[in-house]
Amino acid sequence: MGGGKRFAVLLCAEDSEYVKKRYGGYYGVFVEMLAEEGETWDVFRVANGEFPDDEQVDRFDGFVITGSCNDAHGNDAWICRLVSLLKKLDSLNKKVLGICFGHQ
Repeated sequence: MGGGKRFAVLLCAEDSEYVKKRYGGYYGVFVEMLAEEGETWDVFRVANGEFPDDEQVDRFDGFVITGSCNDAHGNDAWICRLVSLLKKLDSLNKKVLGICFGHQ
């Protein structure tokens, strides 16, 4: 089950105290909900400027973009960088699951 696939969570929010206590952070919520046996899951705290580099992107089968209270159309540096990453993921035909993000 899982086939050794690798996924990344792109964390777009700070962990709440409750989520830290219950799941170890939002990363844990998504891994608990989505991960299958044999898969590897990593996290990049994109809201804090931590992004996968080009070589890392190629290693992942898919990405989960977490929710955020920020404006998805904002001009924050990390949001602009995330938009660029999403365009790259699309061009590479990577699987992407996006969760509620700001002002849809």
